[in-house]
Amino acid sequence: MSSRSQKEQSAHYALGCAVQTLVVSQHDAVRQQLVMYLSRSPALAVTGSAFSPRAIIDAHPDVLVLDLSQLGLAELRAAIEATEDVGARLIALASLRDPRAEELVLHAGGRYQLKSAGPNGLAEQVRTAMVNPPCGADIAGASAAS
Repeated sequence: MSSRSQKEQSAHYALGCAVQTLVVSQHDAVRQQLVMYLSRSPALAVTGSAFSPRAIIDAHPDVLVLDLSQLGLAELRAAIEATEDVGARLIALASLRDPRAEELVLHAGGRYQLKSAGPNGLAEQVRTAMVNPPCGADIAGASAAS
C-alpha cells in the first residue's frame, strides 16, 4: 500500500511545495549531472543516490528519476516495488530502448525516456508527474525538447 495517495501528492505540489525528487544512478558522474541539472528548477528539491531499494524508501521521494544503465530487470522490479511502496512517480531513463524494461516501467504507470532526448524537458516532466498521471507509452525520442 502507498503511504501517500496521488491526491495528497497533487495537493502537496499545488500548495507550492517543492517536488521531492530522487535521482538514482549507479554512475556517479551521471547522477551528479542530473542532480545539478534538475536542481536548477526552484520547483524541485533534488537529491541523488546509488541504486538500492532502501535508498528509495528512506528518501520517500515524490518522483524517482531512475537511470536504467547497469540495472538488470531484477533491480528494476525492486525499484518499482520501492517506488510503489512510497507512492512516488517513476521516470526511467534508458540509453538504449529495452522493450522488457519499457514494459515493466509503463505497466507500473511510469514514464520511459531515452537519454538521447537529452535533459531538455526532464525537469518539466518531473514537475508535471505530480499533477498529471503518466500517459502510457511516453517515450521521448531524440527530437523531444521543451
